[in-house]
Amino acid sequence: MLNFSHVVKKKRVATLILAMSLSSPAAMSQTLEQAVARSLESHPQIRQAFARYKAREQAIEQAEAGYYPTLDATAGVGWERTDTPATRRDTTTDDEVDLTRRELGVSLRQVLFDGFRTQNEVSRTENEATAEQWALIATAEDKALEVAKVYLDVLVADEVVTLAEKNLENHQEIYDAIKESNEGGFAKASDLSQVTGRLARANANLMSARNNLADARSTFTKMVGATPENLHLPRPDEAMLPSSLDTLMARALEKHPRLRSAQADIAAANAARDGSRAAYLPEFNLEVDANWNDNVGGEDGAGPPDVGGENNNVQAMVRMRYNLFNGGADRARERQTAYQTIEAREINEMAHRDVIEGAKLAWNARTYLEQQRDFMRQHVEAATDTRDAYREEFRLNARTLLDVLDSQNELFETRREYLSKEADERYAQYRILNATGELLASLRVDMPASWDTESLTGQEREQ
Repeated sequence: MLNFSHVVKKKRVATLILAMSLSSPAAMSQTLEQAVARSLESHPQIRQAFARYKAREQAIEQAEAGYYPTLDATAGVGWERTDTPATRRDTTTDDEVDLTRRELGVSLRQVLFDGFRTQNEVSRTENEATAEQWALIATAEDKALEVAKVYLDVLVADEVVTLAEKNLENHQEIYDAIKESNEGGFAKASDLSQVTGRLARANANLMSARNNLADARSTFTKMVGATPENLHLPRPDEAMLPSSLDTLMARALEKHPRLRSAQADIAAANAARDGSRAAYLPEFNLEVDANWNDNVGGEDGAGPPDVGGENNNVQAMVRMRYNLFNGGADRARERQTAYQTIEAREINEMAHRDVIEGAKLAWNARTYLEQQRDFMRQHVEAATDTRDAYREEFRLNARTLLDVLDSQNELFETRREYLSKEADERYAQYRILNATGELLASLRVDMPASWDTESLTGQEREQ
């Protein structure tokens, strides 16, 4: 008769320690907050978004240059051959005069009125920069959620390896006992064959778990830029979690950075449309020109009397330019910007739908995962009791070896699924925080100073 006395029996509470070990903080050297902060500093997608934002900032300075005067200098020296009525009337020279021509000039242009083109161009670029700034923050929020996912994945994969190792140990103990009993003539060869196959399956489960852990660690390293070390299950800030779906929806529509980015894009499109209408108005400029030329037009000023070849002048003019016809380009440009405004509004509408959908999905996931977790805990408890009871009944010849092995495998699968559901529930909470655009705030992760988030208030001023 097979004797399991060498197998240590554990109480029900102890059987759940492994399955619920993710719920207990451990000594750590790499928190989720640290992993997110590192990812924000080093991930290429974040750096790309940051570069786009800074490029838009430079466009603002380009647009603001329209408020300032332009100053140009010209200079030149060379040969000029001149044949004009003036040279032909001069009987002291040939009809054609060859001279060394010299030029020096300075021009100042100041726009006085350009149909509000510059004003609207500045507004457009400011709103485009604001949109990119919010897009940068949205990218950071999404990246933080991705880091939370891979962080939890590593934790779960690591615990599943521990479960698989324990499962293999249990199968090995049963195998050793069956083999010893078979050699003594007390166990059938079919029992040994069955347990040998189940032992092989337990080994395969362990190899699969280790492979999944290696994959999870690789994904973590790619996302964070560092290998995972001494992780522990993070706890979302429950105080920042909405108390109801209505509260979640209201906060999402108010604060989500994707929506703010889309709203800034609408403002930029409106400014571009207004700027296109500047072509229908005249432009007024103050123009100051000064020229110091020598030997121009074949006149060297030779005597008698010799007055020199200098030809100098200074003029200050206010000039109006008004385009009367340019082939219909202005009308086409206005229609183009009108369609771009429609496009921006539809993008904003799509962003609203995406945010609403994301918020509802996150809320539903947490709600149902909480319920699933409770049932899964009951399943783990029941599977543990079943496994222990089957072992005792097998010892009394009331159960077959196959029953015992099935109960052991069911317990392993149940514990593994419980770990996954528990992590999924935590991830759903982070999804809710991400849906409101407050995930980084809940993690107490400050955005880099170079992101200059204070300038975001400029969007509200424009609106």
